[in-house]
Amino acid sequence: MGYEMRKGSFLNNGAFRRKGGVELTVVARREGGLSVIFYDKKTKTKLKEIPLKKSMSVGRVYSVFFPSLYDDVCYMLKDADGIYLDPYAPVISGREKWNDVSRKTNNFAVYGCVGENCSDYSEKLPSVAPEDMVIYKLHMRGFTENNGLTASYRGNYKGIIKKLPYLKELGITSILFMPVYDFEEIRYHSYKVTEPDDTVGEKTSDPYGVNYWGYGDASYFAPKASYFGADPQKGMDALVNAIHKAGMEIFLEFSFTSEKIIENPRFIANILIWWHMRYKVDGFHLIGEGLPIRYILRHPKLSDVKIFYDRVDERELSGEEHKRFFYYNDDFVYPLRRLENHMDGSVAELANQMRKQGDKFGFVNYAAEKTGFTLLDAYSYGEKHNEANDEDNRDGSNYNCSANHGYEGKTNSRNVNQKRYTCVRSDLTLLLLSQSVPLITEGDETLNSANGNNNPYGQDNAVGWTQFSNKKDARLLREFVKRLITFRREHPALRNPKPMKQNDYIACGLPDLSYHDSEPWIMGIGPEKKGLGILYAGAYAGKNSQDVMVIMNFYYEDRTYALPSPGGKRKWYLCANTGEEAFYEKQKLCKEDRITVPGGTVSILVGR
Repeated sequence: MGYEMRKGSFLNNGAFRRKGGVELTVVARREGGLSVIFYDKKTKTKLKEIPLKKSMSVGRVYSVFFPSLYDDVCYMLKDADGIYLDPYAPVISGREKWNDVSRKTNNFAVYGCVGENCSDYSEKLPSVAPEDMVIYKLHMRGFTENNGLTASYRGNYKGIIKKLPYLKELGITSILFMPVYDFEEIRYHSYKVTEPDDTVGEKTSDPYGVNYWGYGDASYFAPKASYFGADPQKGMDALVNAIHKAGMEIFLEFSFTSEKIIENPRFIANILIWWHMRYKVDGFHLIGEGLPIRYILRHPKLSDVKIFYDRVDERELSGEEHKRFFYYNDDFVYPLRRLENHMDGSVAELANQMRKQGDKFGFVNYAAEKTGFTLLDAYSYGEKHNEANDEDNRDGSNYNCSANHGYEGKTNSRNVNQKRYTCVRSDLTLLLLSQSVPLITEGDETLNSANGNNNPYGQDNAVGWTQFSNKKDARLLREFVKRLITFRREHPALRNPKPMKQNDYIACGLPDLSYHDSEPWIMGIGPEKKGLGILYAGAYAGKNSQDVMVIMNFYYEDRTYALPSPGGKRKWYLCANTGEEAFYEKQKLCKEDRITVPGGTVSILVGR
């Protein structure tokens, strides 16, 4: 193997195959000398250390073409401060097996590898309008470990592809993955030691847990080898290809915690550009304080990418031609839970969360997220139970607005469970019948529980994995959610892309959005109210669109609500009530101008 060098093209940071050899483009951490160390990919035996010539650099960026180098090598970089991993490495070697504690013998070392800078992607990207999106958030390992799959499909992308028909049938349009870049899942401590020759080395402690979720700094350019197989890039291509072929979008989560990374907008933008252009990823949920959203939104290569973050200066969105930024936070969760669990919740606050929409930006609503109780656990536990995390139950949020409905944890009491399941159905109903983009967290449609652990970041077991039950209650809930998503899709009045004006601006006889109580057309929603009827007028979504009325009753007792006239020959029909396990097979005609809604439930009506 020869190490002849020529000046490279500077086109792609990292190491990539080129005709006749390998091109390496790297960014030095500091001014001064930089070397590349090559290792045998299989044995990790050191092959050669090569100082890079200053003549092959532009500033601190070096680009070198090795015409006689094969791609069966891996590499590290070396400067005056020591040996380090190339942050732009497109493939990582060393973590091919999930939670391989035997790596301790090599101090958990990982190496950069040669990759392909072109995708074998062939399917056309789907175009999902923001108002049509229904997002499903999942963890690649957790979604596939307990989902009835054989061993070869568990914990990896093949299992996701196998289960795409399930998500498609449910009605999901967009899949959001927790980190799939190559993060370190083994938790250990590293420390400096003085060697016998007085040099300073590094040692590592024994493993003490698993970073199951994958949040934290990592090798952001490389698909995770233990998820995507012997050729992680090819596996990632196959996953994206399958999702797009199914007509769905793929979004990825990226967590940034290092101040050095957060202070480098170009580096973060380069990560997103790489995954969008190389793998055809459709959008990103960004996690971290003070991220350079302004820089990201203004980058021309990201102008057609959907960005999800918890905050933005809305002045940065004034020039947007299409809606691609979405607020992603917990503003919807707690008004909902406070009402459900009779914790002095405000129906006015919840109504505002249900109608929020922007001209140039959107919102994501969810009733539960990975960082918190599962949806079922929010109504099964009054307190968090995180003892298994070995932090004396100090970790995780103490503000959950949860309740156990008479028994802490799992129970065989049919009465208690029916109360819990009603809350779950009500939450999912209000989520999917709101104006914002709904997000379902994996397993919430199938009564998944984490045994009261509201922070299972290290639970690589039945607690952290999604439990897909085939018991009757779980099957009925899945079907209920499927019907809700179908109902949302069939009634465009529920997903107006523009903010509601709450007036009759097309002179159809009804405002686009109106509120009703025991009497119709209420002008204000007082803090004492725990129930409300929301009327979405179908005329604003098209000539033949049906009106939809959603009536929530968070009082203990049954309450009667007014049904305003839908106009013309239209009449009100009851489609479902969340106190029951399924939509009605035949919609029930409402013969009067009012309807009684059972306590603690939500009713769905259409005007046709």
